[in-house]
Amino acid sequence: MANNIDGPEITLKASGSLSSYQFHIVTLDTDGKVKLADNADDPAEALIGILENKPTAEDQAAVVRVSGIAKVMGGDSVDEGVWLTCDGSGHAVAATANDNVIGVAIDAVVSDSVGRVLLAQGAGYVAPA
Repeated sequence: MANNIDGPEITLKASGSLSSYQFHIVTLDTDGKVKLADNADDPAEALIGILENKPTAEDQAAVVRVSGIAKVMGGDSVDEGVWLTCDGSGHAVAATANDNVIGVAIDAVVSDSVGRVLLAQGAGYVAPA
């Protein structure tokens, strides 16, 4: 299934062009602007959600899905039911011990294709050891 179930979205400023990163996992930079997530095991890099649009320049609106079910771009083959985190390119991959997680795969996800994730990110959401 490729459907989306609407959930809360927030709109923040983009840190730069994110036009190639729709459905990728994002975080915030030190100025509070949306940027591509690229470090799953850094406790200072909270995975805030999934980028829903394609801002083309710094300070444009970046719409981020923060709860519910969202489409997500895969980085590796992952089965449904697996906790997801990000790789160095903001793609969803299987989480390993102590990674920050974005949620649980609802669909099997394969590299460079879109699957669905049940978002469950936030403080305390790390993959079990």
